[in-house]
Amino acid sequence: MNHTGHMDHTMDHTGHMDHTMDHTMDHGDSHTMMMQMTFYLSTHVTILFEEWEVSSVGGLVGSCIAVFFLAILYEGLKVMRETLLRRSVVNVRYKTMQIAKGSETVLTETHGSGETRWLSGAHFLQTFLHIVQVTISYFLMLIFMTYNGWLCISVALGAGFGYFLFGWKKAIVVDINEHCH
Repeated sequence: MNHTGHMDHTMDHTGHMDHTMDHTMDHGDSHTMMMQMTFYLSTHVTILFEEWEVSSVGGLVGSCIAVFFLAILYEGLKVMRETLLRRSVVNVRYKTMQIAKGSETVLTETHGSGETRWLSGAHFLQTFLHIVQVTISYFLMLIFMTYNGWLCISVALGAGFGYFLFGWKKAIVVDINEHCH
């Protein structure tokens, strides 16, 4: 597979440099692909893999629906990971006691329970879910980078709808790392 993306730097005698870039990829089978570098609206697009090639309105609508749900899944996965993390990490409880009757000196204790260990099942689950989340996020980014307007809209609407469905759970969470209560 010969991927040519040659940047041609030539200088003429007036001191100006010509920067031209060839965005073609030669796959060795006498078929050359041009990378789309601007937004376009078309029913012809290859999504992530050569096998996921769309060439009809029905195929594009189905692909947009799949991408929409993939973006919703990504947003849901983010919230699910935060919820699982909250359930498995240290629960900090504060207890304030007055040292002596009438004294202004107070003693504050903190108690932790439910600490997550490095080799725990919860940590392995978080690691696996992180890998899935990162993979989905890169897929969504690459889908957006097809520059097909319909797919870009599907990614954005799916992420927005996913946030609408799941994001409200994040809004009421108190960050245990926030020290200004």
